[in-house]
Parts: sequence; C-alpha cells; structure tokens
Amino acid sequence: MKTRLWLLPLALLAVSPVTHAQGGNAADEKAIRNIETKWETAWNQHDVAAMTRLFAPGADVINLAGEWFKGRDAFAKSLEALHSAKVKDSVWQTEETQIKFLTPEIAIVHVYFNSHGEKNPDGTPLPPRRGIFTRVEVKGNGEWLIAASQATKIVPPETASLIAAPTGNVGQ
Repeated sequence: MKTRLWLLPLALLAVSPVTHAQGGNAADEKAIRNIETKWETAWNQHDVAAMTRLFAPGADVINLAGEWFKGRDAFAKSLEALHSAKVKDSVWQTEETQIKFLTPEIAIVHVYFNSHGEKNPDGTPLPPRRGIFTRVEVKGNGEWLIAASQATKIVPPETASLIAAPTGNVGQ
C-alpha cells in the first residue's frame, strides 16, 4: 500500500499540463519572435502605437520602475510620456528570446534586452542597462498578443543584496 501511495504524486505530475507543455508549431514560434522584432523596431522609431498593438486590450504590464498598468490604454499613456522625454533618443536591442509553450495557444516568453541613450530629467545621460521581460503571450483568432509582461532590470548579484527589502506585510 505504501508503495502505491508514492506513485500517486508521480502520476499527477505526468498528466500536469505545466509539466508536459504542449509545444506550438514552427509558425507559432516565428510569430512570437516576430513580436519581439516588432517591439525593437517600434521602440527605436519611438512609435508608441506600434508598440501597444502588440499587447492584448486587457494586458497587465509591470515596467522597470514597478508600476503596474492595467490595460493597453494605460500602458500606452506611460509609453507616450517615456518616449517624449527620458527615452526619446534611446536605442533598444533584443538580445535573446526564449519560448516555452504551456499549450498551443499560451506561451511564457523570456526576452533579454539592453538599451542605451536614456537621459535624466536634467538631460544628463544615464548608463546603458540590461533587463529581462517575462511575458505571457496568448494566441486568439490566429494572432499572438502579449497578455502580461513583467520587466526586471539585471544588476550584478553582488549589488542586488545591497537593495533593502521592503518592510511591513505585503498584501495586507
């Protein structure tokens, strides 16, 4: 009896959709990679409309500053402000895109990027930066769109420990 009980968790893992992700096809992978190519092009042309068309209308977006934008329109307003000042002369480069299909219509996408040419409010240059997006991309009506995106700035591990942890009870 004990032998059979330990088999139950293994059997559940075997049928879990997250453990055995159903892969998308080559066309789906190409379409997802094309989203990142379009993002890079639109960023470098400072074309906010083209950037936001890559997102689902109800998308959730968290930027590098930790601001949470609920919906494509709210995100578009933040991009308009950003591209009219701080990043109006910036250059974006997508370094690497990794795709993990959870189902044929849902993918987790990790995108490494770097940018330079950003400026402080006083016009002085900011140092180049690297980051990573974690995105949920969803296929509907034959089209892939970004449903959620979280940006994280990449910092050296030795400096990450110097950042103070938040105090208090998060979520209460």
